[in-house]
Amino acid sequence: MRKVTAASEIIQNLVSALRASGRFAVVTLGGSADTAAPRAAVHYEGQDFFPADDHPANRYARLRCRVTLHTRSSQAAEQTHRELDLAAAAVAALLADPYRGGRCCDLPIGKATEIGRTEPGLAARPEVETSFAVRCHFEIAGEAP
Repeated sequence: MRKVTAASEIIQNLVSALRASGRFAVVTLGGSADTAAPRAAVHYEGQDFFPADDHPANRYARLRCRVTLHTRSSQAAEQTHRELDLAAAAVAALLADPYRGGRCCDLPIGKATEIGRTEPGLAARPEVETSFAVRCHFEIAGEAP
């Protein structure tokens, strides 16, 4: 039996939050061949670990992900509006519960859930890609001495 880690639970929570927003035809973990629009994908980028300040056996962890959004529009002005609206809706969905159901917490290394700046990606009309970084922080309990 495979052990579910805190990081995988947090990533799944990010995917679930985007799905629950009702703004996307498809939300996936990682890439997908699906071309439905609008769609979102949560990509795992890595983890960073730091010694905990309050308990030497514990570690603080930062989970790094990137959310990529795809939308379509045939008109450039409408395309920018849809892109910004979709990104704002995705950010709002993710920040509705920054503690990811109690899995994340505010730590000296960062807030429970942090959202980076929205960046435009590849534009192949009529489809536009936008992405932003998501960082989630949690504590890993160590072994008792």
